[in-house]
Amino acid sequence: MPDGSYPSAPFAADVAPSHSILDRLPPDVLGSLSAEQRAAIAVASGDWKNGFHRVNIRFTLPLLPKRWYVTVLGGPERRTVERRRIERARNPLRTAGNMAFIFVTALIFYGVGAAALLFSSSVIAF
Repeated sequence: MPDGSYPSAPFAADVAPSHSILDRLPPDVLGSLSAEQRAAIAVASGDWKNGFHRVNIRFTLPLLPKRWYVTVLGGPERRTVERRRIERARNPLRTAGNMAFIFVTALIFYGVGAAALLFSSSVIAF
């Protein structure tokens, strides 16, 4: 999987997900690799590990007609300047989807704040 995603099959409850790209290769492909090729793949993939973030919030929103997922990750920056530049080019911040998400989130946040202010100031009696 060139994008680094997990296979579509879910993990069994008693099997921990592997962190090595070689562990995720099909057995027939892995068996066809030489020791030198395995070492080169291991070096090229680096020591990437999934889930090692200080902030790791993931949830799903059941919206009509699909389910949407939201992931917030945070922690100390460990990427190189070059990698950040490449990732920013691949994933620009100013896209229509990102702007719509920010707008809707702000609208909900300020709407809840305004409702709380109106209820607490006795403008609206409950």
